[in-house]
Amino acid sequence: MKSKNRIIIFVIILMIFNSISGLAAAPSNAATKLKGYGVYIGRDNFKKLKKESAGKKTIVIEGQSFNKKQIKSLKKNGRKVYSYLNVGALEEYRSYYDDYKDLCLSVYENWTDESWVDVTSEKWQTFIGDKLAKKLAAKGISGLFLDNCDVYYHYHTDEVYEGLITILEKLKKYGIDIIINGGDVFVSRLIKDGKWSLITGVNQESVFSRIINYDNDTFGTQKKDEKKYYTSYLKKVAAKKLKVFLLEYTKNESLKKKIKKYCKKHGYKYYISGSLALK
Repeated sequence: MKSKNRIIIFVIILMIFNSISGLAAAPSNAATKLKGYGVYIGRDNFKKLKKESAGKKTIVIEGQSFNKKQIKSLKKNGRKVYSYLNVGALEEYRSYYDDYKDLCLSVYENWTDESWVDVTSEKWQTFIGDKLAKKLAAKGISGLFLDNCDVYYHYHTDEVYEGLITILEKLKKYGIDIIINGGDVFVSRLIKDGKWSLITGVNQESVFSRIINYDNDTFGTQKKDEKKYYTSYLKKVAAKKLKVFLLEYTKNESLKKKIKKYCKKHGYKYYISGSLALK
């Protein structure tokens, strides 16, 4: 009986020890908890991408550059992985450029290898909404990071607006997040028309910072009237319970602090880059 009692006592002590050990390990797990936001468009080396994005809760990548297994790996620990998708312009380096170059409208200012595209074209709508987005969704991405809805600003017609709406409706069927990068004029009309449920949120570039020279990464502080416009716009977006992300370009430490303070106050996520290459 004494031998059995010793065994029972030993087991109880062991259980208590394991419980205490588990509690002691908790801070370590909490310390590695993912947080923050990062934009890594342009990274096509998976190992470097994984290393650079370590610790970020939400990341934006070029989904066309990675396979399903790699994206699954990036999504560990509940991370959200958004894929870049250019809906309003077409880049010359894309493998599908020759198939759709006839839809190009004009060269994109400051990006000579890219042109605005005719989003009213059923051919383009089908390609983006039914083919390209379908492939990205099949890879298991959390959502789409849509670029160049600003085509509506440059070609301000009801037809262009409706063309973008058609694309959004096609994307909606995949049941994933849809983030609009820029496109404030388009998003403002979505809100006015009561159609904001077609998107999950917006990413706004250069609210506090300003790009002065695209060739040598020279940045400055955003003009007061522009800053006022964007902060007011983002309040309207947030009021509709849409997510808000900021992408800023600056090397100025004082400006970085202002951006962080502003985003913390309003519950926005942000990413600050010291280069247009998003490094």
